[in-house]
Amino acid sequence: MNTLDLLLQLDESKLRKPSKAVEMKRLSEVIGDKVIFRVEALTPEKMEEIQELAMDEQQENINIGELQRMTVIEGVKSPSLKSKELMDKFHVYTPKDLVTKFLLPGEILTLYNIIGELSGFDGGAVEEIKN
Repeated sequence: MNTLDLLLQLDESKLRKPSKAVEMKRLSEVIGDKVIFRVEALTPEKMEEIQELAMDEQQENINIGELQRMTVIEGVKSPSLKSKELMDKFHVYTPKDLVTKFLLPGEILTLYNIIGELSGFDGGAVEEIKN
């Protein structure tokens, strides 16, 4: 059977975005209970939107920190980092402020990398066939 026939047989309902539960160890230690974030792959459209928003005013350079923070905000599905309750609790006005208020730079980078892997940037998403 050729690849087109295989794809035509694919049940579209099985095409879910990959997700993963990750423990935030430092926060777990501080709170005394497991703090679990559920992260999810981003769509190509959402990744493009984030990249555009992270560009400088001249549209020449990407602010890497901004890219990472926005990816984490969009990729962490639970708890919502857009939660008004969380922002009120930490006395901040935006999700970006919230992320930098209670996550360390290394935690942001780690979450960014996990979301990237789930989104197909792990190098193992496609395998070359050798003849």
